Amino acid sequence: MTRRPHVAVIGGGVTGLAAARKLSRARIGGVQPQVTVLERSGRVGGKIRSRSFAGATVDVGPEALFAAAPEAARLCRELGLGDELVPTMRSNTAVWSRGRLREMPAGILGGLPDGIGPVLRSGILSPAGAARAGADLLLPRDGGGQDESVGSLVRRRLGDQALERMIDPLLGGIYGGDPDALSLRATAPRLHALASEHRSLIRGLIAAGRSAPRAQGPMLVTLPGGLQRLVTRLRADLGETEVVEREGVVRIDRLPDGRHLLHTSTGRELVVDATLVAAPADAAAQMLRASVPAAAAELAEIRYTSVTVLWLAFPAKAFRQPPDTTGFLVPRGERRMLTACTLASAKWPHLAAHSDRVFLRCSVGRNDPQAATLDDETLVRRVVAELGEAVQAAGEPLEAQVTRWPDAMPQYTVGHLDRIARLDEALAPLPRLKLAGAAYRGVGVPQCIAQGEAAADQIVSALS
Repeated sequence: MTRRPHVAVIGGGVTGLAAARKLSRARIGGVQPQVTVLERSGRVGGKIRSRSFAGATVDVGPEALFAAAPEAARLCRELGLGDELVPTMRSNTAVWSRGRLREMPAGILGGLPDGIGPVLRSGILSPAGAARAGADLLLPRDGGGQDESVGSLVRRRLGDQALERMIDPLLGGIYGGDPDALSLRATAPRLHALASEHRSLIRGLIAAGRSAPRAQGPMLVTLPGGLQRLVTRLRADLGETEVVEREGVVRIDRLPDGRHLLHTSTGRELVVDATLVAAPADAAAQMLRASVPAAAAELAEIRYTSVTVLWLAFPAKAFRQPPDTTGFLVPRGERRMLTACTLASAKWPHLAAHSDRVFLRCSVGRNDPQAATLDDETLVRRVVAELGEAVQAAGEPLEAQVTRWPDAMPQYTVGHLDRIARLDEALAPLPRLKLAGAAYRGVGVPQCIAQGEAAADQIVSALS
């Protein structure tokens, strides 16, 4: 009888679960592998978490799936959830700049504005800021090629205002980081390509806007009842996979026969034929420090930032006039506690159905480091006061819920892609050991699913 290969998946977030599902359906030498998922916390799902709030279910981690990236929607269909995905009712975002909300130019949420005219008409840039951005047309062409920070390129070509009032808030909502540290090639590859291919960044944006096909359908979708339903269905679809919670891995040793010896946080030792690490980079660095020090050194260079999510429910009468936007971003130069706010009742139909209340989801932490030191009550009070200014929300919320995510968002700093290439090189002699997750090749749920499934395929190939 052929022995079943044993594969360990370290980390029970969506990356690890997607990988385990792929492994559980594989055949290696004609037999199904034995798969064990080890999750150090008391629950699977990672940052995907849904909670009951004010008579509804809301997401306190990722709240939507990017429709243009097919992996998540495809997985939902495979799990029988495809028909339940709902799109946003509309998608128009503003920037809170100089005392009021100013609508973001059309197309910019997809990566490119629909021409320069909408940018100028938005009023986000002052006349002086618009003139400085226009100077890009007269500046010499950039050489391109080398990685640099997003801030370095945008400041050089378009000026400080364009970065601080438009690009920084957008990137802050995705990565929660500093544009003067974030890698251009890793976080804004389209801007990098336009700067390399065109004499001016503005001309490149205009050309790309003309040639890019218009997106069909919604940009974002979600599951009513919360994205945790995806996690629940995914776990239920793992077949014979063993899922062990409250047990992580502290060290991975290489055995002479190519297998791995896992030392777990409970003191257990587990010998497996292959290992897929879907844990945060700092935890992965600790696991590999003894066996693959070069890989551990690269992993240790990946930094994380923290974020806090507040859900607030106001009575509908708290708004004299519902805001004409689905949300707004807050530049750091505004010196506000808020980083972003989603008017969820205007965005999602299942929350709009609660006609007697208005749901708002707020993010804090990037603009004001003090947010991490404030207690929940003070934090809510500060945010409610700012919402009174931004969207004229009157009175106190019916209910508030605070969720803190310490060290949750990996930072793709300058040189990130080179770092990942060196990491791959360090791990090349170990084809049965793979890494996947938000720290490496994309932070969104679809990208994490794609990484987990790709790593699973690579392990199956190595064992075969």
